[in-house]
Amino acid sequence: MSAREIAALEENLWSNWSQFGGPEGCAFTRTEKVFRLDTPIASLPYNGVFKFSVEETEADAEIDALMHHYEKRGVDHLWVIHPTASPTDLDERLNRRAFREAENCTGMIAGPEELKGSDTLPDGLVIHEVGAEHKDVVMEMVATRWQVPSEAVMHLHAFYQMICSPTGGGTMRGWLALLDGHPVGKAFTHRNNGVIGLYGVATKPEARGKGVAAALCLRALRESVMSNDDLLVLHSSPMAENLYCRMGFRPVAPFRIFARDGAFHV
Repeated sequence: MSAREIAALEENLWSNWSQFGGPEGCAFTRTEKVFRLDTPIASLPYNGVFKFSVEETEADAEIDALMHHYEKRGVDHLWVIHPTASPTDLDERLNRRAFREAENCTGMIAGPEELKGSDTLPDGLVIHEVGAEHKDVVMEMVATRWQVPSEAVMHLHAFYQMICSPTGGGTMRGWLALLDGHPVGKAFTHRNNGVIGLYGVATKPEARGKGVAAALCLRALRESVMSNDDLLVLHSSPMAENLYCRMGFRPVAPFRIFARDGAFHV
């Protein structure tokens, strides 16, 4: 791994999640050492600590202050242990506070020219870039994936209304996959400083094993790339890592997600 690759993986992730701090009632707070997301949605992953680079002598007090902040708000929150996080025993400090590793994602990288796979779609599959006519369907899929309560779905609409616009120069774009006319998958891309990140990839169980995920990801990435983009990044679940390797991505570094038991729905 190189410092440039680590920076691309971290900074695209932080930039992507910073967008969720834009709508009313939300905030993405940045200091030199900590990046923190606050939203009105009480369930994960919509509140959490995405960057933590604190001196060892200050770490416990800072961790306790952040946890108290979220407890006072009455929301679950997660912690991302990213490659440059500090102190190096942050995982142990979180464990002592009843936070456990919920998922170990692999940060992966490819050059646009390294993408592998056919643009021919499987029979019955259609992929649309998300526009106004698709947003309700996509928001329903997002809400189902993360078990967002019905009373909080309006906040999802506020996020994506603000940050996701098809071909309109926005930093985030979305794609919806339909198989035989039924919505079965979605994915988003985020551009930041010449790096394209792939996020929110999900397919319904009935569509798995049919080439939907690969086709969806390839379409999203290839349509997002502009002439000055030089890296593609993603943060893969263990289940999807082989898929992304077949697409031309290579593993670089872990991104470990910590949460209280039962709060993070993998």
